[in-house]
Amino acid sequence: PMPYYIGDVIKDSKRLVIRTPEEFKKSGIDARIRTNVEGIDAKKGLVHVAGGESIPYDYLVMATGADAVRLDIPGKDLEGVHVIRDLMQALKIKAYLDEGNVRKAVLIGGGYIGMEMCEALRAIGVEVKVIDILPRPAFRWDPEFTKLLVEELGKNQVEFMPETKPLAIEKGKASRLRITTNNGVLDADLVLMGVGTRHNTDLAKSMGLRMGESGAIKVDFHQKTSLDNVWAVGDCCEVFHKVANRWVYFPLGDVANKQGRVAGQNIGGAPVEFPGIVGSQAFRAFKLEVAATGLTEEEAAKYGFEPAGTIIWGLPIGRPMAQGEKLGIKLVGDKKSGKLLGAQCVGEKGAVQRVFALSLALWSGLTVDELGYVDLPYAPVFGGAWDAIHIAAQDLARKL
Repeated sequence: PMPYYIGDVIKDSKRLVIRTPEEFKKSGIDARIRTNVEGIDAKKGLVHVAGGESIPYDYLVMATGADAVRLDIPGKDLEGVHVIRDLMQALKIKAYLDEGNVRKAVLIGGGYIGMEMCEALRAIGVEVKVIDILPRPAFRWDPEFTKLLVEELGKNQVEFMPETKPLAIEKGKASRLRITTNNGVLDADLVLMGVGTRHNTDLAKSMGLRMGESGAIKVDFHQKTSLDNVWAVGDCCEVFHKVANRWVYFPLGDVANKQGRVAGQNIGGAPVEFPGIVGSQAFRAFKLEVAATGLTEEEAAKYGFEPAGTIIWGLPIGRPMAQGEKLGIKLVGDKKSGKLLGAQCVGEKGAVQRVFALSLALWSGLTVDELGYVDLPYAPVFGGAWDAIHIAAQDLARKL
């Protein structure tokens, strides 16, 4: 929600806070903010915090999250250069914008947070350019879909500059900052780095927790780590991908919430497992909905599948009611098993709605043939008697 706070859609930052330390205290929970943990003694069950205090524990939950990557280039720490990962960073950006005189922004990185920030900054009248070392934004999506995304950015006066690498940032003259890239020099009053996250696992490593192949903390389906009475949840640990059938790193807030509940229930004596994810993501760029679930063809091949894919352009609503709306659906299936492996959707209407359904299809392990006849609700205002999902599935079935 942070881009929507920066773009004044969410007016009050308090709405971004789920519970304050004072509210925790009413439930008998001592929530200490701005408290640095300097070390953990797992053998003695002690957490050493700044100031010399040691807090004993019977059960420990590692929820250290992830940090936004700040590119290691000259000028990375200048005033006006920001990253966005948590509420404090969002508040800093908002305060910087509220000071005034921010006319131009350069976003480094074309991921989905960057795409949401384009809309947020344009909504408050800031000129925006996006640079990325990759040839297209939202690189995980198919080039045919990202072409539509670049067009949508252009309609809203956002320039996307592909294959552009930032080399240095310095104080500017015409603007507050000046960015040197391999494709020239850009002026900006605000620079936002959105180039990914890095799991925060230094503390976990120091106490001897085992890491997974991804480099994040290794956990089981109960969120337990390699040490007794120690759990890990959220963006510092791995999660099981039900389609890939392996443990991966997939840092998203909704996943972290579920893992936290599972750990809490297990510690509280109500055993439960977190079955994993299918890798669902969505974002909005101005009027365009962009969503995906499961694996891409490249990911599927890497995990040992024999993938085939198809793209169709259908309608988000029934043909009699359509007025030129387009809905793109890409499906990926496995030639060996016939199972659905992944899906992507893009359109001004109905894209996220379809990915909701396709995520459940992946969760249930449906084959592409089954998806071609799955019972979806029909009404002309929501889709045709043969939905775009049906059409895409039947087209893919012929290729499998």
